[in-house]
Amino acid sequence: MPNQAEGLYGSRARMVSVASGKGGVGKTLVAVNLSVVLQERGHRVLLFDTDAGFANAEILMGVTPKFTLKDFLKKKVGIEEVIFRTPYGVDLISTGMDVEDLITFNVEDKGRVVNELRKIGEDYDYIIFDFPPGFNEQLERFYLSSDHVLVLTATEPTALVNAYTFVKILVLKGLEPVSFHVVMNMVKDLREGRKVVEKFSSVVSKFVGVNFDSTHLMKFEPLVRESVARQIPFVVLKKTSQPSLAIHGIADRITNKIVAKKLSFIERVKLLFGMG
Repeated sequence: MPNQAEGLYGSRARMVSVASGKGGVGKTLVAVNLSVVLQERGHRVLLFDTDAGFANAEILMGVTPKFTLKDFLKKKVGIEEVIFRTPYGVDLISTGMDVEDLITFNVEDKGRVVNELRKIGEDYDYIIFDFPPGFNEQLERFYLSSDHVLVLTATEPTALVNAYTFVKILVLKGLEPVSFHVVMNMVKDLREGRKVVEKFSSVVSKFVGVNFDSTHLMKFEPLVRESVARQIPFVVLKKTSQPSLAIHGIADRITNKIVAKKLSFIERVKLLFGMG
């Protein structure tokens, strides 16, 4: 039976970048749980973990890939051995290095990665990129080529300022993505949280000129901490929790909106490796 995404989107993967102005706001939590929800809906999903300093996606899913993209670049293994199938049906690639390190590999090595990813890219409906926190100049053109960019923040003033700065830099550099979403995490009171996210959206619209395609709230719940401790995605532990329903809300907006692609999958991969 054909995957429903094939008929809707064709064979090219949709690119979703998960970013944040600062660390500690749940960026990887959202990337992991969103990947699981999309897979549960019948989509083929690849999670690309580029935050090598902590390998958080691996920790949150309770897995330890034997090989990373770094092993492939060092010609130790083939690309198939780098793709790790998690217990949740989501495929995972861990870079094993920082994004900056990826850029420094020579053209021949990066060409090998591009050629191999060209082959596997057509196997997925969604590729979720979990990027390191903060704006990264090496990723400028990649932000632009994403189908969706999720910006994670929290209600604390520092988190809001950093998220605002992140969005502003993207726009000032002409890097506004096709579809922009904001996710406010660790909200203690949903009514107050809604006021904060609406105010944040209003400020961004007025002073930056960006209107978010959607806004989402994730409530602070002990379940999330439990999921981290047990290394099981919270959308698996309790599907009816508010954080789980919020992830489903994000998935709804991503899957229901058809965006005009600016670049093919492989052209985007070239951008990631500084080959565009």
